[in-house]
Amino acid sequence: MLKDYKIYNEDCLKTMEKLKNSIDLIITSPPYNMTSRPGGDGDTGRYDIYTDWKSEQEYIDWTLEIFNSFDKILKKNSIALYNFSYSIENPSLPYKLVAKIEEQSKFTLADTIIWKKSTGMPFPANKQRLSRNWEFVWVFPRKSEISSFNIHKGISKISEKTGQTYYNIFYNMVDAKNNDSSTKKLNQATYSSELCLKLMNIYCNSNYVVYDPFNGTGTTGYACSISNHKDLTYYGSEISENQVKYSLERISKNVSIIDDF
Repeated sequence: MLKDYKIYNEDCLKTMEKLKNSIDLIITSPPYNMTSRPGGDGDTGRYDIYTDWKSEQEYIDWTLEIFNSFDKILKKNSIALYNFSYSIENPSLPYKLVAKIEEQSKFTLADTIIWKKSTGMPFPANKQRLSRNWEFVWVFPRKSEISSFNIHKGISKISEKTGQTYYNIFYNMVDAKNNDSSTKKLNQATYSSELCLKLMNIYCNSNYVVYDPFNGTGTTGYACSISNHKDLTYYGSEISENQVKYSLERISKNVSIIDDF
């Protein structure tokens, strides 16, 4: 549940200048760079403001700038959960992106979670493509914190003979709905609050400050507002004024004390 929240109607790079060393957990899904040109295969009006057609190099450079900002806002041993997938035009981009993040930022890949969706993208007009019903959620800690980053799996037992600690099992495949259906009018590229809650069960704790640099329709913030974790704070960034307004209305229904933002 939330004790406080704020959504900034601005570019996330601007917001992150204000959030230095204050974030416990990032949960986000950036635009996927679906096409390299207006009118391409992925140009389907997925966003009301953002145009999703950077060149590959522009997109990689932009992502690296974002991760450099993550390093400035994340507290020690905190992580980014980064949901990203591919399109018809960019099937290799996710792998290139991870490689560049590893090479040119302070972050490294600690785990790859598979989000098993309830329905897939059929690509019905493409003979060569299989229907995709899963996506990546990448777990990125800093390289220097690969053995110490925060995770809350809980202890299942400690061996009396060896002293070995065993932890509760969480598998790296998560079944969750595609999206919260009510949000699709404003944004056709959302994930689900069910996915966020299942990720938070592993990586979140009470009193955490959670940030989503690509707030969209407020799914991460909404998940925080219905989470069993106590006294969460949520910050989001979103360039679409309409999506900010929608997000605030959506989240405020589950918050007992609503501040004037």
